[in-house]
Amino acid sequence: MRRHFVSRPVRNEKIEVIRKDLVSTAERILNTQSKTPLPETPYPELTVPPLAPESGGSALNPAEAGKNHRLEAIVRDLLLELGVDIHDQHFRRTPARVAKLYRELTLGYKVRPAELLTTFVSSHRELIVVSDINFYSLCPHHLLIYRGKMHFGYVPDGRIVGLSKIPRLIQGMASRLTVQEDLVSEIADTFMEHVKPLGCVVRATGRHDCVAVRGVKCHEAAMSTVALRGIFEEKPSLTEEFYHLQSVAGD
Repeated sequence: MRRHFVSRPVRNEKIEVIRKDLVSTAERILNTQSKTPLPETPYPELTVPPLAPESGGSALNPAEAGKNHRLEAIVRDLLLELGVDIHDQHFRRTPARVAKLYRELTLGYKVRPAELLTTFVSSHRELIVVSDINFYSLCPHHLLIYRGKMHFGYVPDGRIVGLSKIPRLIQGMASRLTVQEDLVSEIADTFMEHVKPLGCVVRATGRHDCVAVRGVKCHEAAMSTVALRGIFEEKPSLTEEFYHLQSVAGD
């Protein structure tokens, strides 16, 4: 398979001349069709019509299409700065694909915990543990992925949540730009606020691409973070029980 790349980086001066010519031409064409001023966007000179959805895709509503349009332009700008031939077959749809990827990776900003964490009355007052919940998130420092497993435990105080709600909460809150240290604390605090148990514990173990593929390039490094709330802070024996049940589940 032959891969095509520009043989040398594109000079910024040349890009600027081409950019100005394109903007000037576009403005003349649009002004002959309508007196409506051009819309303001972060990268107006790079804005191109969104690509048609790939096979099996569905059209976005106008608001979402506009956001993807701007994000695609930013990715296209990045590729140009890297000296990539954006007309090569492997890069023609890259701006659209990357825009879609980052929209998917940040769906957590739409999560509404109050709507998600529906509860049921229960007389159970003992430890509940949900183990081996897969998650992925984005490092805010390098926009690279980290992923791993979480284990969650709580002691109810008259109300329980449906089993699926805990993985949904974890995966939803992880689908954001956040560091792992804050992520476990945010999950624990959100659960305490909306469910009001006697206490909860969250443990995450993650492997980070920002450590594996850059800098020290330590591929096998893993980080564990823990957040304790309520009764788990007061009773070390309860935390030990959580760790035991979590390990039995196959940590």
